[in-house]
Amino acid sequence: MCRFLLTSLYVLLGLVTEIGGWRVKPVLSGPSKAYLGSPVQFHCGVPGWSSPLTYELHKGTGDLIGAETNVTVTFHLRVTEGSEGKYYCRVTADGQSSSAVQFHTVTPVIGASLRSDPDPPVLYEGEKLALRCLVRKGTHLSFTWYHDKQEVNASSDLYRLSEDALTVDSASERHAGTYSCTAQNQMEVDPRYSSSRNLFVIVKKQISTPKLSFTVFSNGSSLMANFSCGSARGSPPVTFSLLVDGLEMDVKRVDSLEFWSVRPVSVGLDMGAAQCKVQADTQQLLSDPVRVHVVPVGGAVRVVVTYLYDADSVVAAARLKCVPSRGTFPTFSWSLNRSSLPPEGGAHVLMHHGQTLVLTDISSGHYGCRARDSFNDSSIWVESEHILIQKTDLSATPMEVIALVFCGFLSVVIVGSSFFMFWSTERRNDSGKHSSNQDESQSEAIPRMNVTADVSFEPQTVEMKTDIVEIEA
Repeated sequence: MCRFLLTSLYVLLGLVTEIGGWRVKPVLSGPSKAYLGSPVQFHCGVPGWSSPLTYELHKGTGDLIGAETNVTVTFHLRVTEGSEGKYYCRVTADGQSSSAVQFHTVTPVIGASLRSDPDPPVLYEGEKLALRCLVRKGTHLSFTWYHDKQEVNASSDLYRLSEDALTVDSASERHAGTYSCTAQNQMEVDPRYSSSRNLFVIVKKQISTPKLSFTVFSNGSSLMANFSCGSARGSPPVTFSLLVDGLEMDVKRVDSLEFWSVRPVSVGLDMGAAQCKVQADTQQLLSDPVRVHVVPVGGAVRVVVTYLYDADSVVAAARLKCVPSRGTFPTFSWSLNRSSLPPEGGAHVLMHHGQTLVLTDISSGHYGCRARDSFNDSSIWVESEHILIQKTDLSATPMEVIALVFCGFLSVVIVGSSFFMFWSTERRNDSGKHSSNQDESQSEAIPRMNVTADVSFEPQTVEMKTDIVEIEA
């Protein structure tokens, strides 16, 4: 009886494992990823097979997870950290195994935050900025970056993105602002997110070379110099220093790009070369030196006149400049026919702190200027000679004057050349008379010739067009 049962079992197994030469090949299906702690199912069966078989679920190199018998079976698992690996099922009758399914355990992301280099995120133009998006927990992640609440495009030339890192190789003002990142589990169903807090990045401007100047004023008992130093661009705070002949006279740290310092000075005394130094975190720059020498106004004062012409060579305006022989801080006053001119008028404009007078509508008359020290109201005015400016005297255009001079010069050259040719011919004739006696005896038969030169000249008209022509008188 036992022998019959064994024989029947072998025949049944033969039917099960081989039908028409086709070997049984199970197929395993299941998820490739699942969150830690979640339930998952793996299904195993032989396509087209309708009889019960015993299936085993294995992990890795052979760890048996479970075994069930049915036409198709389902294995139920709860995901743990050790669940990750390769899974396959096997038919116990002949050991045929399915293809493996790779399974990943996904840890839900939590606790996203940003870390910067440098830290804190304060840097100067041209320096490197590196940001990393860190998470307290989470696996199988992708990252999205935001700058001023706008998503950062991976193809942007302003940044380099690499997984959890954002890098700026050479920072500029455009890179300043608020940054954040979002970490996401790479799941098709129920993806989890975690976003960082905002991180404010400061990109400071490089300090430009400072410029130093000074003015003087009287405080009643003494003369003071007000030194002014400033940089055109940069990010404060910065430290300014006033140096005179290399010695530090004043130091201030300010929240701006300007600096003032008041120091006593003496008229006529050369106090040396002053410079301004500006210091930032990574920079130290010096201004050009300025000589601290207050020279009083004195000597002769002259008026330099420049006439301005339009494109039609018509006088458009006149520019008068008051030039004293010496004086560091002069103030100026103008007069017409010995009456003071106001600072502004319908026919004139004062420029360059009153040193230049522009006549937009020339009024004929005698113009003069005077100068004195601006820091001393009791100083004596030094006056120039008065110059007669007449609009009618300016009717000839510069090109006409040039043409007349050129024609006169050319006429002199032509007349001189004619005289020279006539004189040379006469000398040759005189030399021929004294060359031999025979020639003298025969010369009576030869009539004497008179040489004349008829030269005519017609000057050509030269035209020149220009927007503004300046002639200094």
